[in-house]
Amino acid sequence: MGLNLLLSTNHIVIHSYSPVADFLLVVMCLLALLLIRQTFIKQSRTFRIFKSCFALLFIAAVSNIAFYYADLFSRQNTLLWILRAVYHISLLSLFCLYIAYLKILIVFPKNIGRKYTFLSFAILVVTGVADLASPLTGWGFHQDHYGIWYENILSTPFMVGYLLYLAVILFLLVRYRRRLPTALFHMLIFTETVCGLIVVMEAAMNTTSFLATTYFLPLLVVLYMLHANAYDPKTGALGSASLDEYLRQQRQTAQDTYYLCLRFDMDFEYVMTEEMGKLFYSFWTDYFRKGMLFNPSTSFFVLAVDSHNVPDATERAVSLIKKVFQKYYEEYKLPYKLVLFDHLDFCENLEQFYEVFNYFSEKVAQNSYRVFGEEDYQTYKEMHYIKSQLKDIAEHGSLDDERVLVYCQPVRNVHTGTYDTAESLMRLRLPQTGLVFPDRFIPLAEKYGYIHRLSMIILNKTCRQIKQMQDEGYQISRVSVNLSVEELGEKDFMEEFKSIVRATGIDFHTIAVEFTESQNDTEYELVQECVSEFKQLGVCTYLDDFGTGYSNFDRILSLKLDVVKFDRSLLLMADQDANSRFMLDYFSTAFERLGYKVLYEGVETDAQEELCIISHADYLQGYKFSKPIPIEELPRFLTRG
Repeated sequence: MGLNLLLSTNHIVIHSYSPVADFLLVVMCLLALLLIRQTFIKQSRTFRIFKSCFALLFIAAVSNIAFYYADLFSRQNTLLWILRAVYHISLLSLFCLYIAYLKILIVFPKNIGRKYTFLSFAILVVTGVADLASPLTGWGFHQDHYGIWYENILSTPFMVGYLLYLAVILFLLVRYRRRLPTALFHMLIFTETVCGLIVVMEAAMNTTSFLATTYFLPLLVVLYMLHANAYDPKTGALGSASLDEYLRQQRQTAQDTYYLCLRFDMDFEYVMTEEMGKLFYSFWTDYFRKGMLFNPSTSFFVLAVDSHNVPDATERAVSLIKKVFQKYYEEYKLPYKLVLFDHLDFCENLEQFYEVFNYFSEKVAQNSYRVFGEEDYQTYKEMHYIKSQLKDIAEHGSLDDERVLVYCQPVRNVHTGTYDTAESLMRLRLPQTGLVFPDRFIPLAEKYGYIHRLSMIILNKTCRQIKQMQDEGYQISRVSVNLSVEELGEKDFMEEFKSIVRATGIDFHTIAVEFTESQNDTEYELVQECVSEFKQLGVCTYLDDFGTGYSNFDRILSLKLDVVKFDRSLLLMADQDANSRFMLDYFSTAFERLGYKVLYEGVETDAQEELCIISHADYLQGYKFSKPIPIEELPRFLTRG
């Protein structure tokens, strides 16, 4: 390389070489790695291999440049040999990584993948060892007895390895082209062809100045076509994949970050205009120049700010909202919610981030903002933990899950003065939180689809307890369980219900089911169908929470239920207001005349009990008689006979 050209019959003294191409390649590799860092591309196994390719290419280019200057200024044989070996081994290793990348991209069966892995390593070892030994064998880079270094460009162990790897890669691309995106296949074939032509032309001109560059071109194609995650020119924001990777990195480094989250709450998909996008970008950057802006979905934006760089992030954000954002809102009238919170050490991906934001945003009024702190995080963590436990209970599927407890509230029979019925109630006992009440987990179970499994667990445990009490001689007419309207539509719901009851050996008439009033035609038809089937089995049916919200009296009557439960709110109003007392008496009289049994819940005082009895009560339930107790304690309210 820096030596004077000395021609011989078959060889030339180190060929003509210019370091300019390799200098440029070093810059391009550094630029590529910086771009990757700034766009927060997901660090999958495939992408880690991809990044390693840039690192090896950087090493190869640096070693080639170092070889050039070592040849010019030192001419130490050992150093020259080592630098030449590093250059060749790095480039050969790059081919190994190319094949490993393709193997994952194409998704080979394991046995085929192992064959190509073995082949690529075999080429690396054989040609690498031959290249290292070339000063001794005289094949490739070697020195004659006068101390002059020679290299046959077309016939070296490295070039043999280069051509073998190129053949293998081309074969893989053609053989498995149907497993690759068509555009990617065409671009890679074109790029590999261009690279091959560059090598041939360089060999003809006795130089390898652009050899390493031929490795960069396929990487550039893959980076753009498979891993590109560019900034949005309208807003200067990165996309969802970048935010997902950013959150993962923040979790690993435990870096304090402040998040400002904006969501436009519209009924349609909002497409931001160029004008609005530029305005939006300047809106953030005027206050937070070092923030990272993400746009994971059309109407959702996240600004992430390093808390060390901006220790007063909360004050700045509030000032920004009050002084600037409100002015823009008055002009554009786009409904929004702004949620502000600090570093989330428990949030490590975009899915969890969405969950945190949605949880917080439910507490924010439209067209306003709120700053959330440590107390809010703890509440969210508890909710998230309960949700994870509900998911585990549902996926585990055991009808005897110990985390689900059956409590019950005894119900007093007004006509006999005894307790011969009860309502089953749900509780959870979780390792980290202890006893959890329904108001904390029922909404979650209904929202995420876990309520059916909980209901079946309660049904199973209730039926078994009924059986045990009957075997011990206690008089129990029935115990009711609550069912969600949504779960009535579960596949094979009725078969599962019957199977559980039959397995415990009790009669169907000793179990009752409670429904809340249906809100639409679909729910009504579903409840009507199920009520009919329950009646055929002999299961008693209840309407729960009558009097809350809107009630369709005709629809209720057409269901032909057995018992109507008046909600506690009706009783409280009737206890204080004559008009409400009239309505209570009116409905209770109507139900009595139509053959329904009436149950009042929430009875706490003697006066309320007397009012219920006057209002045609058949059953009474409330703290006056008993608070909810573990179902195992129910026998102390029952009689033996």
